[in-house]
Amino acid sequence: MHRILLAVLAIVALLGATGCQSVLSDHGEGKTQAASRPAPTTNPVGSYQEFDDVLIPNELALQGKSSFVFETPQFKTGIVVYKGRVDAVSLANFFEKELPKDNWRLRSKIKYNRTIMVFEKPDRDCVINILDDTFSTTLEIMIAPRMDGVAAQPALGSPAPTPTQTSPFEETLPQ
Repeated sequence: MHRILLAVLAIVALLGATGCQSVLSDHGEGKTQAASRPAPTTNPVGSYQEFDDVLIPNELALQGKSSFVFETPQFKTGIVVYKGRVDAVSLANFFEKELPKDNWRLRSKIKYNRTIMVFEKPDRDCVINILDDTFSTTLEIMIAPRMDGVAAQPALGSPAPTPTQTSPFEETLPQ
């Protein structure tokens, strides 16, 4: 009688564990954003998602609640966060290999406890931040327009700002 009870409990536990796994995989955080944006362009190693020149490995899932993207007709900027069970060193090697294929140039790299890589294009910068946790790796991609790049230059024929002009964010205080 004891053996039958243990066998039944083992079968129930096994069925419960596999049922929870399918529920968890269907309701992941990254899946909630998929319906609101177009399907990413994919290739065998990754896909182009929020930024059309930054390839993301297929093993990573978008963390929509931690991400922010701002887009205008002139540029797209933001911080996009991904998470997955990948090796942090392999992930850093991936970006060192793949980003130059999209005309990004590696400017600097800091590694070990965390890996930070700075890539550039003439009109913007890309900062890759890789955090290695115990059970997963977090990837943060930050893209920003360059202050000294092509996008920040005045158009031909328009007057250049004079040194006496103040920032629109400066406040004039009474004296």
